[in-house]
Amino acid sequence: MTRIEINRQMKKLMLYQQGQLYKTYPIAIGKAATPTPLGEFKVYEKNPHPHPGLGTRWMAFTYQRHGIHGTFNPWTINTAATAGCVRMYNQDVEEIYPLVPMGTAVIIFDREDVVKVPEHIGKEVYFVRPGDTVETIAKRFSITPAQLIEFNKIKYPTYLHPGKMLLIPKFKKG
Repeated sequence: MTRIEINRQMKKLMLYQQGQLYKTYPIAIGKAATPTPLGEFKVYEKNPHPHPGLGTRWMAFTYQRHGIHGTFNPWTINTAATAGCVRMYNQDVEEIYPLVPMGTAVIIFDREDVVKVPEHIGKEVYFVRPGDTVETIAKRFSITPAQLIEFNKIKYPTYLHPGKMLLIPKFKKG
């Protein structure tokens, strides 16, 4: 299964195939006035010959016409320069285009803030491994999935990417 994860703060697009990170690409994101939307979407349209303003490839993921596309202005990569789209170098979008089937999940998020841990709760650090789910991690540490989600403020619990750091609450008995 293929999916795309986009971290707006890091200005990175991660392409996953069969649940494994395939490659990370630098991107440009929406300007403050026209931000790239947060959330879970799906690629619903692909065009190998878009308008020249969209570089050499186009993949739409919102019906408001947000998409992943190339650029003939490569100096804009790693900036907030778009009208809400995700802009890539032409050679990068050409590389991923044939690897991204229609219906591919596109998950857009900001890097999560550091979690402030109340002093009366101990904690353990865990790094997500390929194949992990909220449920399997919670079971491993004898907590509920809801506790893990709330403690880490996980916005998209169905999409945990390998390498993500989670804090595991250790509730003191008493």
